[in-house]
Amino acid sequence: MNNLDIKFFNKKHDYLICIDSDGTAIDAMNAKHKLCFGPAFIETWHLEDKATYVQDLWNQFNLYNETRGLNRFIGLVDILDKLNGKELNITDLDVLKSWVKNTNDLSNKGLIAEIEKTNHPLLKQALTWSYHTNDKIAKLSHQDKPVFEGVKSFLEFALGKVDIALISSANMSGIYEEWTNHRLIQYLDVMTAQEIGTKGECISQMIQKGYDPKHVLMIGDAYPDVDAAKQNNVYFYPIITNHEPNSWQQLKLHVFEQFLKGNYDDVQAKVLDQFKQSFRDKEGI
Repeated sequence: MNNLDIKFFNKKHDYLICIDSDGTAIDAMNAKHKLCFGPAFIETWHLEDKATYVQDLWNQFNLYNETRGLNRFIGLVDILDKLNGKELNITDLDVLKSWVKNTNDLSNKGLIAEIEKTNHPLLKQALTWSYHTNDKIAKLSHQDKPVFEGVKSFLEFALGKVDIALISSANMSGIYEEWTNHRLIQYLDVMTAQEIGTKGECISQMIQKGYDPKHVLMIGDAYPDVDAAKQNNVYFYPIITNHEPNSWQQLKLHVFEQFLKGNYDDVQAKVLDQFKQSFRDKEGI
């Protein structure tokens, strides 16, 4: 994978495309939340008799609201808060809330460190859920996570015109396997993942290769992608949930040319409005 390592990459073109993976290029978010995160939560908190209702709540926060793409433990606190006092009775939820709010490491590793300090049972249950989720994700097949229609066509179209970097918050081994299996890895110049840094940090590292921020476009499906772009003063293009093929087609046929011509300022406000409205349209799903 050294040929895709950001440390060894040298800029080839004046323009750079940064692409998120889950939910943007590969339809992995739906599978992960509907087949892994949600079911693991239902099983860990023994809510099988309310599975449909609970899964719908999980999907609403993690797939269909502006909260899409947030860290798993933020989603966990949200659903526990919604169910507490009704389907569940958790008297010490503030313990988990406090960790999520104050930690600098929203990961299994960070949670383990907190458990070593407090030995709190709710934190242990949260870790059990997170491990259970990972076990389910590991069992997903590539058929469960197909490439969105239009992705390969766009990558073929962009190849040779721009440098292309995968900017993902997933783990490196997982995205490497997915992009290899789907035969998309050949289009990439760089591959980054959570081991390299946050999305914002990875975009920053790419800019340091010599790009003008106005020549960089981040393509994503959630607000963390918008935030990563804003942190670096680069442009953003949204892949709209449930309209992914059309988003990729519009990028190829219309938007990409405006980006290369230096006219993306005229496009940016419009596509951000469309992105925001797409979540409003999904309210109450």
